[in-house]
Amino acid sequence: RPPARAAHVEPLTLGERARLDGMAIPKRRADWLLGRLTAKAVAARALAELFPVAWPEGAVEIANERGGAPFARLAPEAGPIGPFAPGERLPVLVSISHAEGRALCAAAPAGEAGRGRSPGLGIDLGGVEALSDGFVDTFFAEDEQRLVHGAAPADRALLVNLVWCAKEAVLKALGLGLTVDTRDVRIVPEPGAPAGRAWPLAPACGGWRAFAATCAPAVLPPGEQLRGIWRPFPGFVGALAIAEARAPVRAAVTAWPTPRTSGAPAAPTGAGA
Repeated sequence: RPPARAAHVEPLTLGERARLDGMAIPKRRADWLLGRLTAKAVAARALAELFPVAWPEGAVEIANERGGAPFARLAPEAGPIGPFAPGERLPVLVSISHAEGRALCAAAPAGEAGRGRSPGLGIDLGGVEALSDGFVDTFFAEDEQRLVHGAAPADRALLVNLVWCAKEAVLKALGLGLTVDTRDVRIVPEPGAPAGRAWPLAPACGGWRAFAATCAPAVLPPGEQLRGIWRPFPGFVGALAIAEARAPVRAAVTAWPTPRTSGAPAAPTGAGA
């Protein structure tokens, strides 16, 4: 098990370092570390906008609920920051996804979404790969199937992975994961960029596009709203869903360096939201 470089673990809290030390599988260690470093950076930026004081990444701990969902708290070993005491939960939603040496993370003010029955924020990142017609017919709703089957061959792989990523992001935001029938969440990509007033992205939209998510009543009670955005990255597609109508969102994608590359993870790329 190769040790993590000092530059990588420096921003980790004592609790995060202990969890990393308990991981024996190198890929799991690398994925977890990349996700934590990216999430801490994004959460610190979101917190600085809510509370304009210094938020060192080493003071922001990304912990997990019993069910596995991440949340942010002030590290127990840190000093007080603003109105928050060491160990106190911080009022930001956090979501993490990683795929093939890359991490995509998002943070947003908790608002009412962070106090309800679901996390309120979900993000997903996946490689653009060829998924079979059988996969589409099994996991996609009928209107999604028609959308895919009517797409140009050159667009099919991106479209299938977009719909699947968006489904996973929505189900993360609802706190359900893949515990429900994925056909009960229907995704429709919308043309153009998300409207600035409806999607107060921070900073302004940079390549993100909107999608509509329609859920069956068993998944989302009538009247509750979910909004979504997606964007392609080279060889990948990412999607983000949020249940809070007014929350600005920060997101960043980071690529892990190859084993021959020294230093810290590459600077966030494609940080369009």
